[in-house]
Amino acid sequence: MRERLNILFATDFSLGSKIALKTLKLLQRKYQNNVSWIHVVESFWKDWVNSGAYQKEAAQRLESWCNKYSNGNKKNLYVKAGNPADIILDVSHKIKANLILMGGKITEESSRYKSGTAVESVVRFSTRSVWICQRAKISKILCGIDGSPSSAKALEFAIDLSKRFSAKLCIIHAIPGYLPAFGMTERTIRQEEDKLKLEDTDKMKKFLDAFDLSKIKTEIHFQWGASANVILDHAEDFDYDLIVIGAKGHSLLHHVLIGSTVEKILRYAPCSMLVVR
Repeated sequence: MRERLNILFATDFSLGSKIALKTLKLLQRKYQNNVSWIHVVESFWKDWVNSGAYQKEAAQRLESWCNKYSNGNKKNLYVKAGNPADIILDVSHKIKANLILMGGKITEESSRYKSGTAVESVVRFSTRSVWICQRAKISKILCGIDGSPSSAKALEFAIDLSKRFSAKLCIIHAIPGYLPAFGMTERTIRQEEDKLKLEDTDKMKKFLDAFDLSKIKTEIHFQWGASANVILDHAEDFDYDLIVIGAKGHSLLHHVLIGSTVEKILRYAPCSMLVVR
């Protein structure tokens, strides 16, 4: 169980960031925490005068946010110029954060941290857990598992959140589709699919035996389909507040650094998303 969160709160003052603020307040009620605050001003080399003036304005605004939500704790403020994702990642490493909290893109509003760039880059390259906020609620949690060590970490975090917030937890596993050999009869295909589902379900049940689910309201689903599609459909159809998923191992290829499942969910999630490392 996580007793303390060392949070880096990254804000661009957008609507998404304001929802992230409300999420921060919820976490502060349930966890011992230390919060550092960061806003990154993208450098405008063609307009460096206005860029510098905005940096001062941003520093004032960030301090006012911090004063309101710091709960009397020490102020750790960072207002820097440069590439938002790079600087957020660098500061998270220096302060040894174990959670980066950011706002997601809620509408087509103008956002200084563009959803397709800074947010995705932070999730893709971070060595810390990242929480992208689109809802300021933690009452229904959906956790995707695949039996890997990364999904075990995600489930541990999801269980901890469920206990602290008395939230409903749905654990979901996607069973990959069966690829029949050429010439197989329909009956044989069904038999092989049933065999595959039984084997995969038994494997996931053994995986879940290592976790204590006794004190929380839990649902467990095993469904055919691609992991990202199954998770996204369930989150949308049953109105979940938060998707929790484990990150995959690192790769030299950017688009597979966090795994295609995580990347697709990040782009299309209808609610908040927590990528656990």
